[in-house]
Amino acid sequence: MSDLAPKGFDQYGVTAEGFVVKGLDRIVADQQARARAMFGSDVDLGSGSALRKVLDAAAVHTHELWRGLENQYYANFATTAQGAALDLLGTDLGIDRQFLRASGQVELTLAGAELDRRFVLPQGTVVETAATPHTSLRTTATATLSAGRLPLAVGVQAVHRGQDGDVPANQELRLEPHWARLHLNLGPATVTVANPAPITGGELLEGDDVYRARLLGVPRTLWTKDALLVRILELPGVRDAAIFDPLGGVDASRSRFNTYLFGRHPFSAQRQTGSPYYFDVVVAVEAGWPWHPTDGDIPAVHDAVLDTVEQWRPVSVFPNITSANQVDVGIRATLVVQPGHDPDAIKGEILTAVHTGVERLRLGRGVLHSDIVLTARSTAGVVDVQNLRLRRCAPMFGDISLSGAVFGNAQEFSVGENLPLAPDEIARFAIDSPLIDIQVSSQ
Repeated sequence: MSDLAPKGFDQYGVTAEGFVVKGLDRIVADQQARARAMFGSDVDLGSGSALRKVLDAAAVHTHELWRGLENQYYANFATTAQGAALDLLGTDLGIDRQFLRASGQVELTLAGAELDRRFVLPQGTVVETAATPHTSLRTTATATLSAGRLPLAVGVQAVHRGQDGDVPANQELRLEPHWARLHLNLGPATVTVANPAPITGGELLEGDDVYRARLLGVPRTLWTKDALLVRILELPGVRDAAIFDPLGGVDASRSRFNTYLFGRHPFSAQRQTGSPYYFDVVVAVEAGWPWHPTDGDIPAVHDAVLDTVEQWRPVSVFPNITSANQVDVGIRATLVVQPGHDPDAIKGEILTAVHTGVERLRLGRGVLHSDIVLTARSTAGVVDVQNLRLRRCAPMFGDISLSGAVFGNAQEFSVGENLPLAPDEIARFAIDSPLIDIQVSSQ
């Protein structure tokens, strides 16, 4: 019954509140009412009668039809569709469900180094198969190596999505030579890479929740900042991105901007139709991903972003593509823990949780003091967090400064003070950062 039913009647099917399924009890009651109207009020509808058994069997089938109609109705909307129905909605938008990146673990062994020297391989260190075509992997955590120690296991993730990123067990692996030469200083030391277990998962597709979020974020217009931003965020190696065009086409990033004397010289001639103007695309890169092709052998983020923008920009509108300013974040605090708990284990758990939380932050999102306190107090064994202060250390040099980024200075904030970031800055938290100073005392 539709939502146009007379007042006082139950409403089923498509209503203003959505699709309402007729319940099994209601179906049985309606069928019995029709049976009495057809065969008389004295018809036997007891639990043992043949007519009752036929009606009950038909009611179950009718209820399944109602459920099928409900699924068909909600399959028309991206917020409620599932499985194959969600795939069809994605096809209408031109966005297919993506394969996942293969993941697993490799073992790193250091050789040829002095016994008292340690080497830190940062998150994002590139590993590849020795045989061609190379399959590239990136480490998902920082690895600290020293000579004479057992092999260190570290998680890895394939650079490319799909089955091409799968690596069978016991393959010959190595550090990607170009990347290692630019980013590591091993000297005479060597790092051996092995994978006793296979690296798998590239054949799997992303789940409905992830796919649905991508579909809901797709603008229905051809050229807007949001439409372009969605395409950039889908590129491999892009952690986050932002588009700056606040003056509607005036190129505010050029060095001559803000240098004109408005009382003596005209700011600019009237823009002619077809003459170019520029907008700024700021891209935050995932750890270890090369920005330019000369930074490594895996696909460079800058060129991938440029190719994408070239396909979506209007005529005579050109991008200035720059890397975001990475701001190193640290903390200084004193933890009060319960007796019997391992202080090192507690510190490691807190640092891992903070690292995960900071990695989720987007461009311009500052680090909240309350979030760090909550993370620390939620750790088992922690009684109190005292004198927690946030620290920041901006990079020495930056490509851009659109919104107040500060370079080359370190700062420690007061207790309770948040760490703000400019719109072109993104937070980065390394577990082994020298900005971290955590003291532990027992209760």
